[in-house]
Amino acid sequence: MKQTKTSFVAKNLLIGSGTQVIFLLLSFVNRTVFIYFLGKEYLGLDALFTNILMVLSFAELGIGNAIIFSLYRSMVDKNKARIKAIMALYAKAYRIIGLTVFIVGLLLMPFLNLFIKNPPNIPENLYIIYFLFLLNTAISYMLSYKKAIFSADQKEYVINVSQQIFFFIQSAIQLGYLYVTHDYIGFVLIQVIGTFGLNVFLSLYANKKYTFLKGKTTEKLAKSEVKTIFQNVKALAMYKFGSIIMNGTDSIIIAAFLGLGIVGIYSNYLLIIAAVVTVLSRALNSITGSIGHLNTSDDTAKKEQVFKQLFFIVSWIYFVLAILLFNVINPFISLWIGDSFLLGTGTVLAIVASFYVNGMQFASYTYRTTMGLFRQGRYVPIAMAVLNIILSIIGAIYFGLIGIIIATIISRLVTTTIIDPYLVYRFGFQKKVRSYFKMYLTYTSITALAFAASIPVMNWIYQGTWLTLILGAAVLFLLLNLTYLAIFYKKPECQAIIRRIKSIAKRPKTSTTPD
Repeated sequence: MKQTKTSFVAKNLLIGSGTQVIFLLLSFVNRTVFIYFLGKEYLGLDALFTNILMVLSFAELGIGNAIIFSLYRSMVDKNKARIKAIMALYAKAYRIIGLTVFIVGLLLMPFLNLFIKNPPNIPENLYIIYFLFLLNTAISYMLSYKKAIFSADQKEYVINVSQQIFFFIQSAIQLGYLYVTHDYIGFVLIQVIGTFGLNVFLSLYANKKYTFLKGKTTEKLAKSEVKTIFQNVKALAMYKFGSIIMNGTDSIIIAAFLGLGIVGIYSNYLLIIAAVVTVLSRALNSITGSIGHLNTSDDTAKKEQVFKQLFFIVSWIYFVLAILLFNVINPFISLWIGDSFLLGTGTVLAIVASFYVNGMQFASYTYRTTMGLFRQGRYVPIAMAVLNIILSIIGAIYFGLIGIIIATIISRLVTTTIIDPYLVYRFGFQKKVRSYFKMYLTYTSITALAFAASIPVMNWIYQGTWLTLILGAAVLFLLLNLTYLAIFYKKPECQAIIRRIKSIAKRPKTSTTPD
């Protein structure tokens, strides 16, 4: 019997979430040892080079999303010849991208001093460290295109498990090496080798799982289809640019205006947020393939119904996690690495607000991309990026770190937070978007009220120990979920989610992989 979308979602979600919990734990062990042996300056340098190369990844231009979107119909139809032709186009594009990133990265090397306000006092050569970061980024493009077929075939869990196995091995070797040598360059070199090994493995496994990918590609895509793909790529390039500016320039601006020390402290908060986001992404992205398959149909009513269910569950998740994060993040860092690594309450509130605003976009973002709505809003991310740079620089000068974070929130709220759902409703559902913003306002208002109520509860329970921190987090988690369920229990979306959960265990398991 054919697996349902619910079955695929459940499998991807459970495996994705489980592997990311392991990733989270390993990340904190890795970071703790890193700080103990190397300190804040290396931490800031690591964050800075990561962000510089994130900006360079603009060269990817969003080709990945365009290719995955073009694969959905072929995966549904099991058109192996067309899948192979699309993958061949993807492979060629990614080889060019990897080479471009490497060359542009090399051209930036003479100007590294412009990105660092106070150069770190470390024995290693900054240019060698940067070159290894650049090599790691370039390598990640050379074979990673094979991952697309797993995503399009609703088998995101294959990528998740593979990444976590390689990350575990890489982390164990890195920590052992760091303990023995205290050498940062070797630490980064191990990461380069790990990235290469992961991509080679996924490429070989894709060839084994989808045997039709091997051998020479005989069918070519029609010129009209190639044109459509690259029209989407042009539009996605603008989205890619906006995303990179939003996510990749903050550390650069902080380093330039406030120094590497602040970058290092801020990076610990980002590590915690990123760990949570990564777990959520693995879980929520597990449904992207199924949503993509749904959006190849003509059932507009069904699409909107599932959209509302997705938005409801996402709002519930971010309701709980945003409030929990605000209450536990400073106590956690204090107990973990000490008070000298803490940021002020206002800054923490801004960090969590940014996390919440970004997360609440997931449903509209996922539908926009899986519906292929790339060109309709292509200028919006450019406006968002420009606004973010201007506001971040102003914020850094007058308000410091909190000004930079608030600039990011404002830039997102006035652009993609409005436009993404508008595009989905206007072009996907052929409806006005008013009902979406009513839902958004309702969910956000409930979050704000619960947030205010949570602070005295946590302050009463937490007494400066790990035990009371865990107890406080557990009590809040329980109360928040019960509150949300009580408020929205009778809502159709809530009842639909409950029915889906009950049905998962009753589904038979079979494979639908084309081979």
